[in-house]
Amino acid sequence: MHVGKLHARLYKTDRARDFDHEQDRVVRMRQIYETIDRQGYQWIVVLVAGLGFFLDGYTLFASNMALPMISYVYWNNEISSLRLTCINIATLAGTLLGMVMFGFLADKNGRKKMYGVELVLLITATLGVVMSSEGVNKSMNVYAWLIWWRICVGIGVGADYPLSAVITSEFAPTKHRARMMASVFFAQPLGQIAGNLVSIVVIAIGRSSNDADIVGRVDKSPRFLVDIEDDPVTAEFDATTLFSEPPSSPGFEMGGFGTLTTITGSGMHVPPVSSLRSNSIIDDDEFGSLPPATLNSHWRLARTDIMRYFWTEGNWRSLVATSVAWLLMDFGFYGISLASPQFLARTWGQLQISKPEPYWKISEDPNFSVFQGFFDTSVRALVILNIGSFAGGLLFIIFAHRIDRVALQKYMFLLLAVLFIVLGSMFVCLIDSPPAAVALYILGQIMFNFGPNATTYMIPAEIFPTRYRATCYGIAAGSGKLGSILVQIFSTYYKFGGGLGNISTRHHGIVLFVFSICMVIGAVVTHFWIPSLQQGKGRNLIWGGKPYTLEVMALGRMGHKSREAGPGPRKRTSRQRTMSVS
Repeated sequence: MHVGKLHARLYKTDRARDFDHEQDRVVRMRQIYETIDRQGYQWIVVLVAGLGFFLDGYTLFASNMALPMISYVYWNNEISSLRLTCINIATLAGTLLGMVMFGFLADKNGRKKMYGVELVLLITATLGVVMSSEGVNKSMNVYAWLIWWRICVGIGVGADYPLSAVITSEFAPTKHRARMMASVFFAQPLGQIAGNLVSIVVIAIGRSSNDADIVGRVDKSPRFLVDIEDDPVTAEFDATTLFSEPPSSPGFEMGGFGTLTTITGSGMHVPPVSSLRSNSIIDDDEFGSLPPATLNSHWRLARTDIMRYFWTEGNWRSLVATSVAWLLMDFGFYGISLASPQFLARTWGQLQISKPEPYWKISEDPNFSVFQGFFDTSVRALVILNIGSFAGGLLFIIFAHRIDRVALQKYMFLLLAVLFIVLGSMFVCLIDSPPAAVALYILGQIMFNFGPNATTYMIPAEIFPTRYRATCYGIAAGSGKLGSILVQIFSTYYKFGGGLGNISTRHHGIVLFVFSICMVIGAVVTHFWIPSLQQGKGRNLIWGGKPYTLEVMALGRMGHKSREAGPGPRKRTSRQRTMSVS
């Protein structure tokens, strides 16, 4: 079937031609938005955006399984894990850069265009990682190869965050927005599980091989593990053509500086109600001198608008709140998601070393099989990290459209603080109970994925106006990755989760107490500075009411008093009253 015909069948939002007769820009755009909101669940949007997020989860988790194998092949006798930490930090730093850079570029150049660029970058970088080697006669530095290409992979992974979230939120009907975004986010734990299962299969195949060269067999495993990513990436690249418009067909397209525009047969571009269209930021002495919103004259983006929206109207608090909440969440989330072989074996009570050993080694038994060690690590990670994330993500899909997501984030932050205190107390008091520790780690993954790990992904894509949405999302997401970089440095410096002896165990518990403090701060920031996404339901603490549209939330904290709302008297809504208090 031709892609254009498939597109016409699947996207019922392609209705701009129905409103060609309407010359009033505001009325026309409202009609188009109302048409979108009358549609059903847009599963193809979830499929395409979710596939990108699936690959993000696969890429980041597959590397956790591949790095111990790479360490065994190239740095077999190195006790320090500094090289692997630097590779992880390079990946996360690239992710941070990709989030911020592609968030801005998605606003400037359009969502769909940058989505294609991101996929090309991810495919190329993945091939680069697979080809990393020492060269003939060790003529190349494999460590430098890995650092460079993991930075590039990180940029591609980071780019997908603002693009997948913002595309989903903008294509989704209001009543389905929460569940669609929750479904896209659920692709991440599915990608993590896929990475783990693939690693188990690859290790099992390597173990059954008759090749006497163990190092060579191990060397092939991470390459197969990472190279498998290319097939779904290519499939996603092909699937993004469903977002493309046939030349003769009108539809939605991302215009300059992130405006969601409609393209009519006559070539007119009509920005949404709450967008300012420009390819550059300019200065205006008086914001009020900007031309009115009409069919043939567009808003310009002015520095005075940035100052007005973020500073004068107080919306900088929303940006700071989403950024700080994500940073604190990632700091704790990556703290309990460490997947080093020694950390996982220690949690299961099966670490059999008495002195510092190389990163990949978990037993001093002379008959120890390196393949068995990698296999056990993958199985432990599957249980501790993946079962909880899968269950939490599934619960969130079920309840996302009914529950108050801001309240959920706040209360889950508090519950996670309690969980970290309990775990920390076990380590500080030297309580040796591996089943209890494993159960608490699984519970922690459920709480993260039913709470702040999912909500921090969703909220920034909903509360900002179209012209700033992807940029603000990139800043918030980049702040989260800064938190994950800090915890990598933190864990390396304090040997978090990898030390031996009672002193190290108590130290581990104290670090978990620090994580609990971060969770409390996250709850406080969420309560005071993140605006409501749904109408209130009386004194109900957790169940949310009808969701606000993106256009209403784009008005910011001042609600209909905002300059976004335009001239004329307007009724003061319950959302505006709520945000004026905060």
